[in-house]
Amino acid sequence: MMKNTFKLSLVCASIFALSACGSDDTDTTYLEEQIQTLEQQNAKLEKEKAAVQEESDKYRDENAELVASNNQLQDKAVGYISNFQDQCAEAGVSFDYENPNPDNPYVNNGNTPEMMVASSSLVGVFGAPEIPVDHNVGKDCTTCHSDGHDQGMACDSCHNHASTVPDPEPDPDPSVPGEPGKPTHPADGNWDGLTGASGPNTFYYNADGASFVNAEFLESRLGKMNTFYEWKESADGVSDIKQACGLPNREHITHKFPTDGKSYKLAEYSNFKGAATFITQREENGESIASAATFGPGMHKGEDGEYYVTLSIGKNNTCVNLVNNNAGEIHYYEFDTRSSVKKGSPDMGARNAGARIQVSTDYHETVLKGPDWSTPVYGADGQPFAPADVDWNTVGACSLTLKVETIYPLG
Repeated sequence: MMKNTFKLSLVCASIFALSACGSDDTDTTYLEEQIQTLEQQNAKLEKEKAAVQEESDKYRDENAELVASNNQLQDKAVGYISNFQDQCAEAGVSFDYENPNPDNPYVNNGNTPEMMVASSSLVGVFGAPEIPVDHNVGKDCTTCHSDGHDQGMACDSCHNHASTVPDPEPDPDPSVPGEPGKPTHPADGNWDGLTGASGPNTFYYNADGASFVNAEFLESRLGKMNTFYEWKESADGVSDIKQACGLPNREHITHKFPTDGKSYKLAEYSNFKGAATFITQREENGESIASAATFGPGMHKGEDGEYYVTLSIGKNNTCVNLVNNNAGEIHYYEFDTRSSVKKGSPDMGARNAGARIQVSTDYHETVLKGPDWSTPVYGADGQPFAPADVDWNTVGACSLTLKVETIYPLG
């Protein structure tokens, strides 16, 4: 009986449970509130997501504008690169330009002296030089430049301003031995009667360092050379700008390194500082005939204290005339096409500079050699010879020693 009662209770409980699950009286309010809350939160998140996306789009557009602007500035920066120092500064390698010819400050390898600025003054990606403190700070470049320089941007957009103005070079002191304007032949500078000029004050070029009337100074010019550098294609060279910026003698060139992908080396070459033209005379059928030829002579001070001009040349009119006549004249001339001032410029130096030198033949030191250019025929070991004794058919070359008699200004 007890078992039957328990079974009946289970059946009743099951029926009750089934009746309760399907009843319309079930309360779902809590669940509906949760769903509503979740929907509100989701709507809020969607709104926040849209705001974030809008801000992200804005930043992306701004970034694109910055990238485009940076590319434009980079392209413009490349346009400012005008020499090798600029290229190296752009590559992160900074160094100063150094003139390979310090005794001739107006000779350089590429640009005029005002462009020879230290790379330490190059700024940022532009690699642009400093400008002087008095260079119209803050004004538009077009105030002074008419070539569309920076399209009206302020100068200091690309240029640094120098903190100090460099001291000017002191003027040469004509009283100092070796100064080009201090006469030595003769020492009083009175060339009247020696050269056919009317007087010392009539020499137009005897001023502003344009004439080298000092033998000691001339010794530093005749036969001496200026050194230059150039980029020369070579299998042993470099093709990368950063490697080029580390080459020996890099500081002596301003010409830009080629960017065509080929290999280049920094090649050195030299040229004479000036041209020496020898003026001589010869007689033919009673008529005087002038001869002019340009050579590269040397000059030195002898043990006797006198100055001598020396040169080795083949047998030609210059040699024959100097030997036969015991006299000649040398026009030594240096010319700078960039200088706007004939006699001398504080910025560029003299456009025309040099001297005229009257010489006589030293028969004790002059040697006439055979066709092999080495075997002495006349004059050797300090033995003099007489011009009348020379058989020019046996001569092939001349080692001439000429004593400096007079040094006077350019005419």
